Amino acid sequence: MGKSVLPRRVLAATAATGMAAALAWLPAGPASAAVAATYGVVGQASTSGSCTLTSSPGSDSPTSGISHFSSGTKKHSVNLDASFANTGDATDTVNMVGHYTSSMNIVRKGGNLASMTMKGSGNVSIDASKGSATACVPEALVAAETQPFQFTETSPGWLYVSRHTVSKSGLAATVVQDADGNAVLLDIVQGNASNGLARGFTKPGAFSSLVLVGLAAGNVPPIIGKAAQQSSVVLTFHKAGSALAGTKGAGKKFVEFPSSVSCGSKKATLRWTSSAGKVASGAFFVNGNKKASDSTPRGGDKIVLSHLSPKADIKITAQLKLKAGGSATASRSYVPCKG
Repeated sequence: MGKSVLPRRVLAATAATGMAAALAWLPAGPASAAVAATYGVVGQASTSGSCTLTSSPGSDSPTSGISHFSSGTKKHSVNLDASFANTGDATDTVNMVGHYTSSMNIVRKGGNLASMTMKGSGNVSIDASKGSATACVPEALVAAETQPFQFTETSPGWLYVSRHTVSKSGLAATVVQDADGNAVLLDIVQGNASNGLARGFTKPGAFSSLVLVGLAAGNVPPIIGKAAQQSSVVLTFHKAGSALAGTKGAGKKFVEFPSSVSCGSKKATLRWTSSAGKVASGAFFVNGNKKASDSTPRGGDKIVLSHLSPKADIKITAQLKLKAGGSATASRSYVPCKG
């Protein structure tokens, strides 16, 4: 992996000129590629030009071992310990230390990316002899990263990124572009604790991505960042029209929901289960609008919901009245068929 430039280049480019600058240095997605990741953990310590790295105790850019892999889980860690001194003032010194431990998991389906999860935890700190009066302008980070992470998708669908960072010093970045260099997904945060969910629509093709999680400290020392909890980035592909998760609610034992809606016919087909005899009637809704009803439920019978919007998130809900009294509901959510 060599000396990492990913964290500061991502954050600086994004802050300065937005997505276009952040993508400018990302390698273009290949015309075709299997799932392939280059993954490791890095530390970085830097100062202004007036301060230089002393010979002791360590490196300003340590790296862990590097993994090249396409599925399964890899783990790495790194220790940062770097001291600097002001060339014009020997009493102006800075020490930056940190540790980071991370894991990265890749799951494939049919040769394509199904999901990628990167997690990490650790600490990073800056100790300046002159505190905020130092001329060194110190910055330190420890982070897990990919350089780059390439994958394919042979079906249209949605890339979702779920992000969690810890308080004070957390940072996370996910940048994805297609083979033509078009931005698909950009999610970058630095600073306070953060939880977020973003998504981008993808056509079949190959993609190039840079992903990192880590901790950063800098500019106004002393700054200490400690992470008892993990930061994480989870990148997941959902085929167009597919369910985001399983069916929820007690009514799911009476009605079987499809794993995806039909993008071609714009329909969703549900089916009564063998327990349908316990149901007096059912009403079926799409995004709150009633689409169908059935007053004679029988196991195996279908319920077809038509005229679904191809560009809308879809939530299907079944509201059931039971013969023994009472009611039951079930619901399932699906991603749009088009972006």
